[in-house]
Amino acid sequence: MTTAFATARSHRHLGFRATLRTLLRSDRGSVAVELVIIIPIMVLLMVGFSEIYLYMRTVSALEHTAFTLADSLGQTPNVINTTATTDSNDLGSIWNAAAQLSAPNSLNQGGGVIITSICETTSSCVWPAMPPPTMAIGVPKIWWQASAPWNGSGMKTAVTPGNILPATWPFRNGDSAIVVEVFYTFNPFAMTAGLWPGAPGTQTLYERIYVRPRTLQPLTLVAG
Repeated sequence: MTTAFATARSHRHLGFRATLRTLLRSDRGSVAVELVIIIPIMVLLMVGFSEIYLYMRTVSALEHTAFTLADSLGQTPNVINTTATTDSNDLGSIWNAAAQLSAPNSLNQGGGVIITSICETTSSCVWPAMPPPTMAIGVPKIWWQASAPWNGSGMKTAVTPGNILPATWPFRNGDSAIVVEVFYTFNPFAMTAGLWPGAPGTQTLYERIYVRPRTLQPLTLVAG
């Protein structure tokens, strides 16, 4: 009887060891564990790439808007100081064009545009009273500035009397220039705001373009 009990106990021990080996060798449930680890990483990567794309698209749209506006104004002798849109040279038409160029971003709801006309201090800034440009070094001055009526609060020009043109910009006697500044309030984590309450908040993106008037005269602001 003792021998039979020992044999039964040995069989139970061997059975437990066999079951343990089977469990250790089994891959049941491993797929679920892998999914739990991999899926959050994949989602994080997808969201990250989406955020990078949205940021790059916004920056590209701002650059395109600033450059296109500056290039168009460089070919225009004057703009009309009115918010109307009956003429392509109306400031109202220019502000509308900026909003269209910045699409799909809503520039007229979360951005701003500032135009600055620059001329030389020794001239009256009015053509043809301006002297023809010479090789003598000129001193730039702000002739006029105009801001879109929907500019966001805090969107101030960086073109000030002490910072009109870059130091490397060649500005001669009788010269002139146009500066277009474009702002946009960008939320870098709008898609993940619900999952990441502590994500960094909005930031103001900024682009500034300098051009020379192709008309060889300062851009004039005339009464509407």
